Amino acid sequence: MSRFIILLFLPTLLSAQLQQIGHLPYAPGLAGCWHYVDSSGGEYALVGTSKGLSIVDLGDPAQPVERFAVPGITNNWREVKTWAGFAYVSSEATNSGITIVDLRQLPDTVTWKVWYGPGTDTLIRSCHALACADGYLYLFGGTQNGAVICDLADPWNPEVKSIYPQPYVHDGYIRGDTLWSSEIYAGQFSVIDVSDKTNPKVLATQPTPGRFNHNTWLSDDGRTLFTTDEKLNTPLGAFDVSDLENITQLDLYFPSRKPAFEVHNVRVLHDFLINPSYGGQLTIVDAHRPDNLIETAWASLGNSLVWDADPYLPSGIVFATAKNEGLFVFQPAYERAAYLEGRVTDAATGQPLGKVKVVVDTHNSSTTRADGQFKTGAAQPGSYTLQVGKIGYQPLTVPNVILKRGEVTWLELTLERW
Repeated sequence: MSRFIILLFLPTLLSAQLQQIGHLPYAPGLAGCWHYVDSSGGEYALVGTSKGLSIVDLGDPAQPVERFAVPGITNNWREVKTWAGFAYVSSEATNSGITIVDLRQLPDTVTWKVWYGPGTDTLIRSCHALACADGYLYLFGGTQNGAVICDLADPWNPEVKSIYPQPYVHDGYIRGDTLWSSEIYAGQFSVIDVSDKTNPKVLATQPTPGRFNHNTWLSDDGRTLFTTDEKLNTPLGAFDVSDLENITQLDLYFPSRKPAFEVHNVRVLHDFLINPSYGGQLTIVDAHRPDNLIETAWASLGNSLVWDADPYLPSGIVFATAKNEGLFVFQPAYERAAYLEGRVTDAATGQPLGKVKVVVDTHNSSTTRADGQFKTGAAQPGSYTLQVGKIGYQPLTVPNVILKRGEVTWLELTLERW
């Protein structure tokens, strides 16, 4: 068994799918980021810093340049989202409100103001995170706990429509008439019908793997919700949400090189997960088969928290914010993994074996379920040696297992007792 355990921790070279092409250093204190494209197609990174919002020109992604700096009250938490040519910037600093930035005159100039709520009210004195969707602004985790829903018919002057009154919502994802709220202290996500913006209604709730849900993001087909928990040694989760009366956990994912350091914010692009994480990590995961999540790329940005990443610019570049090391720009190459699935049974009885460790020559290992089935794979196609082990059974080595990109290889394996 000792050989099996050693192989489990051997380092693995993944495909070169996150090639760093640019870097812009900052003073420590970066936070969230988001993308923007101006009227002439110019691409920008909107970067939350401890001092405000940094607007970075990515016209040459190898040499990112800060064009404008919008000031704000000093604070370590700052998030940004956009709608209709305006950026909305949140901060947890007392009396920081929401900074609204008019980006429509880029690359020439920007203007901004601070908004605190309707009229001269101070309903919004601070805010942890925010989201924009379909002409509405959603504010989370601030003066008004829950979620504040604002109409952006006039993007310069939001109109508060209602407040979803959960004690604390940390973040949220919106698609169509549904808000997926991350209720970190309740240890769950909630599914909320916001078709009537003045009367949000809870449809379902679901605990997350670490009971400390930080953020969520929905798959392109709307059937799978991916969740993060801001807690050490806690995995990203994949949940089947196609039936809200039967939400089911499909798979779990830990970053391969530093699994104790959790994913901070999951982002989804065409069934790939882009994962800024603690421990200076940025990873890509193939989630085409959401019950078999396979890491296909890993990059180190230093040692501090990689707060956020954005893969949504038309050029296809990915940029990410490392809290202490600055803004990084990558050229990704999204490729499907090679999937390995199968079943392990007892050689004498034919009964399925649970809790069997199945390791390919990669960190994408698996443990069999009670029915003996396992799901794993590799970032690259090729010939692999499989190591299979369970306490009380002789370890099994399976050479020359051929894995093909985008295809499932199925194996029926048996283990013999000592």
